[in-house]
Amino acid sequence: MIQRFGAGAVGFYKFKGLIEDVGSVDQVAVKLGVDAGILRETIESYQTAAAAGEDQLGKVSFPTAFSENDHFYVAYITPSLHYCMGGLEINEAAQVLKAGAEKRPVPGLFAAGEVTGGVHGANRLGGNSLLECVVYGRISGQHAAHSSSKL
Repeated sequence: MIQRFGAGAVGFYKFKGLIEDVGSVDQVAVKLGVDAGILRETIESYQTAAAAGEDQLGKVSFPTAFSENDHFYVAYITPSLHYCMGGLEINEAAQVLKAGAEKRPVPGLFAAGEVTGGVHGANRLGGNSLLECVVYGRISGQHAAHSSSKL
């Protein structure tokens, strides 16, 4: 895990309490409250299927190989809100619009990124939020700078 994601990322998630350095397979079993023998059998079954190139359910991708001397971490998987589809309505100049039928810009107020809504319609494609942040961040910055020079 450290080789794949880097010590910094793992350290961050350890600090947040989402990854725990556990150690051996037996220690993983204790941590998860499962029988160590069954956990070992599960890992052996995975290894056998990986060597064969397919498991009994048709799985053909086996990205990890295990060994007896592996050091294990336990990761806690939990739902999280990573993007909100609502927010402040903006125009093409990244000006925040007043609520109501007129949709007039609020003078001197600009917004970009996840505080805005409606840029992608009712939903968005994964990854497009970063593009929105960059594009509208630049647009709002330029317009805010131009607007402040008029004050």
